[in-house]
Amino acid sequence: MGQHISDAEIFLEEFICLEGCGSHTQDSCFCGSNEPLLYRCKDCHGAELVCCQCILHIHQQQPYHRIKYWNSHFFQTTSLKSLGLWIQLGHCLASNDDFVVIDVNGVHTVGLDFCGCETAELQVTQLLQVRLFPATTILSFKLKASALEFYHTVVQLTDNTGVHIPKVHGWRFLKQMKQSGQGHHPGTIAATQPGACAVMCPACPHPGKNLPDDWASAPPASKFLYALFLAINTNFRLTQHNVSSDTVNPGLNHGYAFFMEETAYKYFLKSHERTVQERSTCSNHNTVNLADMKASHGLAATGTGTIDCAQHNFKQPNSVGDLQKGERYINMDYMFFLSMQSASTLQVINISYNIACQWSKHLWTRMSAFPQQYHLDHNTKAITFLVPKFHLPTHILSCQMTYSFNFIKGVGRTDGEAPEHRWANINPVATSTRKMGPGSRHDTLDDHFNDWNWKNWNNHSRNSFDLGKTLARKLKAAFLQHLKHTHNLNDFKAALDPSQLACWKQDIKAWESDCSKPNLFELKVTTSVRLSLPKAEANKLECGTSMSLHDDISPPMLISSGLKLKDQQYSTLWQCINSLRRCIDTWLHVQLLYMPCVSRLHSSDYITTKPKVHSINLLLLSAIPSGLPCKEHLLNYEWDLREAQANDALHDIHHVLNMKYHLYKHKDAFIRGQRANTRATGILNNVDNQIDTLAAKYNAAWNALVKLAPRLQKDNDWKLTFKQLNHAKDAVLLRQDDRSTIGQQTVSWIWKTHGVSTNTEYGLQDSLPHRWEEEIQLLREEMRRVLAFFEWQAVWWDAQSSQHAFRLPEAAEGGAAYACRQASLRRSMASHFRSMWDAIPSW
Repeated sequence: MGQHISDAEIFLEEFICLEGCGSHTQDSCFCGSNEPLLYRCKDCHGAELVCCQCILHIHQQQPYHRIKYWNSHFFQTTSLKSLGLWIQLGHCLASNDDFVVIDVNGVHTVGLDFCGCETAELQVTQLLQVRLFPATTILSFKLKASALEFYHTVVQLTDNTGVHIPKVHGWRFLKQMKQSGQGHHPGTIAATQPGACAVMCPACPHPGKNLPDDWASAPPASKFLYALFLAINTNFRLTQHNVSSDTVNPGLNHGYAFFMEETAYKYFLKSHERTVQERSTCSNHNTVNLADMKASHGLAATGTGTIDCAQHNFKQPNSVGDLQKGERYINMDYMFFLSMQSASTLQVINISYNIACQWSKHLWTRMSAFPQQYHLDHNTKAITFLVPKFHLPTHILSCQMTYSFNFIKGVGRTDGEAPEHRWANINPVATSTRKMGPGSRHDTLDDHFNDWNWKNWNNHSRNSFDLGKTLARKLKAAFLQHLKHTHNLNDFKAALDPSQLACWKQDIKAWESDCSKPNLFELKVTTSVRLSLPKAEANKLECGTSMSLHDDISPPMLISSGLKLKDQQYSTLWQCINSLRRCIDTWLHVQLLYMPCVSRLHSSDYITTKPKVHSINLLLLSAIPSGLPCKEHLLNYEWDLREAQANDALHDIHHVLNMKYHLYKHKDAFIRGQRANTRATGILNNVDNQIDTLAAKYNAAWNALVKLAPRLQKDNDWKLTFKQLNHAKDAVLLRQDDRSTIGQQTVSWIWKTHGVSTNTEYGLQDSLPHRWEEEIQLLREEMRRVLAFFEWQAVWWDAQSSQHAFRLPEAAEGGAAYACRQASLRRSMASHFRSMWDAIPSW
């Protein structure tokens, strides 16, 4: 290992030499022709340049080799087919110009002529006879096999005896150094900075690279465009067995890519190993409460913690570390503060973490235990802590409101779940790395993380993020969703009282500017109409205008208690029937004082027959024939109370529907096994029964209003507020699980009812078009940053050709050629993305 490290710079310079023509040039080709010597085979032995005719002649029997062409600046890829090489099977020609061969060294387009004789075999037979048959290439990044497993596979194909096994080490490290430009650095490998070898996210803000010159002085309303979105997460599948040590297997990376430098990290953890983990005050988060108790017997690492780009699914440089027990704050704090060193100048930072409500509480207090170079000047920055959308329903209600991406200004439609998408790609490598030494494991995972980030640029995998297409697709969707939710919001506003609407708007703006103020999105208990009627009756008593005929029961109290008794008729337990009957009897006697007309409607034998308590007709005003005389003030009292009853029923339906949503989420996420699922299903059935009861209660109030309206000469305007409830169609969730997100759903009228919809429901509806508008602005800015990043990186590579004083002139030529090729690659990517996005109107 020590010998390899000392020779690494020599190896790296020789690698760079191969990027140019080097010493492999001569005046004429060995065939004697005067054609220019421009071609080199990547798979043949040696690196000599030959003419076009010789490269074709040499490869008559090697048609699947990879050919490089010198374009006077760098070697670019070409194919033997484009140079004129064709494969002939048999005799007469039967051309096939679209033939693709997958070989162990790549995918090749070839020109192939089948035999066209009358006696020729089937074409598939002709292919099999020359050993062309369906196969797949063995790629470490696709199969997630370790470098050792891939190496042994190739060795087995070469020599299956196990006698002649060559020694190979460090190939990935040298390739990483070359591809990140460290071979061009004046200080070479020794001067490599932390995170310098990581493939960066081009859409994230990088001061000095892809941000406007005046970004720091942007007005407050636009600062969110230059925010950094981070996601903190852990993976407990990426374990490491205690099979080696840093001394025996130190690794070649020292914080150069994604894993942090181990010595300082472990020293800090050792000096704070007695730190006690704070307990959660939210839900019973095992992540927090059991962090010090996770089983670690026989393990050097119980998992891995990471800091990711929360929007584009890129690993952040120098932001990955091993966990020695569970998800302890001390580990995650170190990763966070180290990651923030590369973004210390940014002014707006949004941090997503599934336990953000707990982790963020004393973060700045815990920061005092860190060395000064890790401190973050948080007082001069707008730092927002959020919980990923999928994890949020498991938190208590106050956390669901305070840490929701749906309500926080400036976050667009970010969901914070980016790391969860990525683990599916990296988890298969866990079985290969868990028994590696610490250095080899870190180097391997660094390489896989870099591979993922690079594939997100270029779409080399169907499982990758595909930056260009994803940003285009999201922008198109955002245009449509913003239009739809703006229309929904206008409908919602039309159902609200203008003065109340203005008050709620002020509350929203106040909370968005200062989150310490009352949160509009938290549910609040509203004052019932039932409280206002007794107050009005008390005022009448003071003025001497009261029409009460009973010392203890006023007219409003009579109607209100009658409605309560009617509800109890359908919900009272058998043990309470006698008590309910006594209450009803008392109420009926008082009713005769205020409504003597009902005496003729009660059956004459009521006293003797005593019907069942559930079937007693209380004969409220809405239930008696319109021809019977009734006091108008009693009709008005019932009208007001029926409106209140309808309001309360809708409000309760809102509450139960929200409860049903979270119960479903909890069941899907945590309930396993037949017994637990049966109990959970029973609870959900009870919730459905509550919704049925509340829907019946609302419809009873609505039917009463229908009967009272003509007697009070009410117009039909009240029907614009209260509509007949269709249980199946209207009593639906504000957040529906129909494969659409909260931001994509339409809203039932029950959530838009005047006087019923709370500030919470208005806040949600008001936030949706604003979040989609922010999403459009963020996506446009991200697209601009991607193009600017590629242009900056192309210029950076242009400058690298003269940065390092190579020992050999051939290395200087190779270095210039490699830098030119990398710059050309970035410019072609920028051109490709620009042409893709130009097809989107007004992007």
